[in-house]
Amino acid sequence: MNRPASLVKYNTLGVDSTARELIHVADKDELLAASSNEETCIYLGGGSNVVLLNHLDARVIRVEIKGIFYNRLEDGSNLLRVGAGECWHELVRATVGKGLRGLENLALIPGSVGAAPCQNISAYGRELSEVLHSVEVFDRFQNSFQTIPNEQCRFRYRDSLFKSYFPDRYVICYVNLVLGALELSVEYKDVKEHLEQWPVHALSSRAIAESVVRVRKRKLPEVRSHGNVGSFFQNPTISRRKYDWLRAKTEIRGFDQSDGVRVPAARLIEVCGWKGRRIGDVQVWHRQPLVLVNRGTAKGSDFLELAKRIAGDVHSKFDIELALEPIVLGQDS
Repeated sequence: MNRPASLVKYNTLGVDSTARELIHVADKDELLAASSNEETCIYLGGGSNVVLLNHLDARVIRVEIKGIFYNRLEDGSNLLRVGAGECWHELVRATVGKGLRGLENLALIPGSVGAAPCQNISAYGRELSEVLHSVEVFDRFQNSFQTIPNEQCRFRYRDSLFKSYFPDRYVICYVNLVLGALELSVEYKDVKEHLEQWPVHALSSRAIAESVVRVRKRKLPEVRSHGNVGSFFQNPTISRRKYDWLRAKTEIRGFDQSDGVRVPAARLIEVCGWKGRRIGDVQVWHRQPLVLVNRGTAKGSDFLELAKRIAGDVHSKFDIELALEPIVLGQDS
């Protein structure tokens, strides 16, 4: 008989949630054996982009496939095959240590490698989709393993085939990356300011990664002491006309996109007076209002309730919709 398992150690929000069953898998064979058409299965990686409610009436499978394999290509770049269970930041450190350009702007993002393509992680001017070659997956519908090339992953801002189109179909086993082909990106103001201490001739992936780490540590809470999932909201994209109206009401900087202007949700939340506020055991982080932190024994529903209030205020004041960044799993019962 399966025994209920606590998931409090397997989500970075630090909320307690109970699964009907918990299985750890370390390779593709174990993944195949654990996956069942007769069972409701939920797959977890590092638990850094999920809000867990009280109970998951399912077999929870934690994907812990490891390994980083390097293959040098003829043009001098490197093709990496990385297990989904590897720690994302440790991968960034390893590649930066080898002088391979491409992941430096994505340093210190919490979570596992397998989660990175799902939300097409992005930070400080770089999106994962720019360096991703392909994704090796277990197709639950076909009960087989496949490789999906970049162009079929339907990458958009913080979105992908795996997140929005087929969230229940594919389980990521390996992520294949091409590193060393892109030029360094230093367009963000905060990163530029930290890079001023480096001589121009010394600009490198290591210098950028160290600057990103310093910026993130200054702005963001440490997960181990303040449970969080990073950004709780996505930055919305609005029309250029709406952006001009918004700038007339408040000081805000937007970034041009093909379909409009992307504006920082953090600024909208701050203007609505939520920065630093605490409701129960959930607090809006005082240095970065995109982040909600667990100050005690908050439940997943507590985070969702506060997020609803924040989004409601932003909509009331600016007529702009805020979308949640993390995925919500389970039910309260």
